[in-house]
Amino acid sequence: MTMKDRQIRLFHELMYQIRVKDAMTRTVDIFPSNDTFRTIQRQMKDKRYSGVPIVDNGQLVGLVTIDDIVSAFDYGYIDEEVAEKMTHNPATVPQNYSVIAASNIFKKHRYGRLPVVAEPESKELVGIITYSDILSYLLMRVNEIAEEFETLELQRTSGAQRGHDKLHFDLEHDNFDLAGLASTNVKKRLKSYGIDPKIIRRIAVICYEAEINVIIHSLGGVMELQIFPDQVKIAVVDKGPGIPDVDKALEPGFTTASEKIRALGFGAGLGLPNMRNYADEFCIKSSMATGTEINAVVYIPAQK
Repeated sequence: MTMKDRQIRLFHELMYQIRVKDAMTRTVDIFPSNDTFRTIQRQMKDKRYSGVPIVDNGQLVGLVTIDDIVSAFDYGYIDEEVAEKMTHNPATVPQNYSVIAASNIFKKHRYGRLPVVAEPESKELVGIITYSDILSYLLMRVNEIAEEFETLELQRTSGAQRGHDKLHFDLEHDNFDLAGLASTNVKKRLKSYGIDPKIIRRIAVICYEAEINVIIHSLGGVMELQIFPDQVKIAVVDKGPGIPDVDKALEPGFTTASEKIRALGFGAGLGLPNMRNYADEFCIKSSMATGTEINAVVYIPAQK
């Protein structure tokens, strides 16, 4: 069996193993049936939705799709309530079904977004799933499996013992060509020590978010790591201009990124919150005069 055949087989097996609830989006924007098509159209436009669920009294009663919005404009009922002319009895998928089942429903009904319900025959909405959700989760699982095998191989072949190791990275403003390079190198170094992949992923997330923040929001800076047997210390210092309101910046979703940055797929407002959530210790200091300094610590449990 070739490498390509093994990869195809792995993807195929995962499609049957992964449950819809694993890949779906749980936080869903819902609308009541007495909202107008115009109100919903504005929300769909702002958030780039291809469709939204209509829920009354906690039960899914329909969908409003892009086709529904186009028809409402064409036939002059854009300011009417959606109750009568929305898509009724939409196809749904139970949360415990495999993503291969969801994929088959996508193909049959050509939906961009599929409502996820608690169980078969239920109308209790518990999430939304898209092809993008399935692909993203699938790629994440493949990457996790690859990392686990790589770590096991490193543990088998490497006799490296953790002592006190240091890593230093210079981070340049607006240089997206190098975005992720530092965190990738950090992962490789940590793997060579046989550290638990779950711990490595936490550290890699912190480093990646730090890189992106410096690239987007500062005039450049540095990131330094100190690797000890029981912990990894991460220090990030930039050259300014500083964060006006640190508490606000730590709120998930708050961002000052420009349209250009968001168009590139960055600036979602989750960088600092992710860093804080993945660290065991987290401290941020910022001054409009001197810039921002972030210190994070991730503990490494003793191997049994």
